[in-house]
Amino acid sequence: MLETPEAQADETRLRLLTVVTVDVMAYVLLRPWLLALRSAGHDIEIACSVGEYADQLRQLGFVIHDLPLRRTFNPFSHITPLVRLYHLIRRGRYDVVNAHSPVGGALGRAAAFLGRCPTIAYTVHGFYFHDDMNPFLRRLFIAIEWLLGRGTDWFMFVSDEDRTTALREGIASDPSRAITIFNGVDTNFFSPDETIEGRPPVVGIVGRIVREKGYREFLKMATVVAAARQDVRFLVVGDSLQTDRDQFGAEFREDVRKSGLGERFTFTGFTKDVAMQLRKMTIFTLPSYREGFPRSVLEAMSCGLPVIATAIRGCREAVVDGETGLIVPPRDSEALARAVLALLDDSERAHEMGKKGRQRAVELFDQELVKKRFLTVFKAIGSGRADTASALLTPGKSRLPIGQEPS
Repeated sequence: MLETPEAQADETRLRLLTVVTVDVMAYVLLRPWLLALRSAGHDIEIACSVGEYADQLRQLGFVIHDLPLRRTFNPFSHITPLVRLYHLIRRGRYDVVNAHSPVGGALGRAAAFLGRCPTIAYTVHGFYFHDDMNPFLRRLFIAIEWLLGRGTDWFMFVSDEDRTTALREGIASDPSRAITIFNGVDTNFFSPDETIEGRPPVVGIVGRIVREKGYREFLKMATVVAAARQDVRFLVVGDSLQTDRDQFGAEFREDVRKSGLGERFTFTGFTKDVAMQLRKMTIFTLPSYREGFPRSVLEAMSCGLPVIATAIRGCREAVVDGETGLIVPPRDSEALARAVLALLDDSERAHEMGKKGRQRAVELFDQELVKKRFLTVFKAIGSGRADTASALLTPGKSRLPIGQEPS
């Protein structure tokens, strides 16, 4: 039986370059998506700054191009990687360049535009500009995103709020090519521990130890909570990366020691056993100042934990305030402490929030659902039919009631 032209177009195989600032993001966050693309028949290569995860990516069969991409505001440090990316794209003759993260997104799209790549796609893991930013700098970063948007064919957002912002600010001009896919989590792997009865309560946080994640507020909260409850312990899962502009890890540990709470704090550093560490927690917190769509929150929800997070994009989409957790103002350690104590003092309410959070994670943010959305966008790119992807999600999906996932 002869295939229609539409069916043949749907089977287009793409030669794709993924540009991301550091290899840890490619391995930890993007690996399921990249493997899904390859399983769909696409040819995937990765351009990033090489670190400890590059060999693991190579063992999975990916071609890695080492580029000196750095998280810095110094424009001169981006000249060399931009030039090298341009030459790589010209030589590689890629069908699509898919750029991720603020630095990788900016340099990847600029190099792809200069290198005349046929399709440029940007996966937005969170715009650098945010509400709590100097107004002049905010408008400057919006202007940069607007300019880069003129050469971007497709946008994929992990936050629907970012999608709305991009359309409102003119960063993305075509709603049918601006798709919310969300972040995803393996809800089978990140599962609740039902044997926590009788354990001391543990308040935890997962993430890089940098100031903007709210670690100073976490310590101030811990001081208040520890004074009120002698049985509470605190668990910090994460550390500072060498590529972080803010090397706050050592200072934070010293501040914990000076606070007199050293014996009540546990630091795991970076670990592959995040799920196991989450299962030790009673309450998960993320007092961050800026996020895209935090995967740590989704992992905590999937593990059945009540989540206390700040009223910023991503967090206020993932967490339903009063149902799956509590939302507090950013940079407000007193509000954070009150929220933690409220849930510690009402374990039945906390447990019910955890159950609803688990249900929300399974029905909206399961990794398989997100991979399906991601693949659908590339199917639309290959077929040239934007309607294939534009029907994927309706705006505001993250705020709809549980169980409203489109089929």
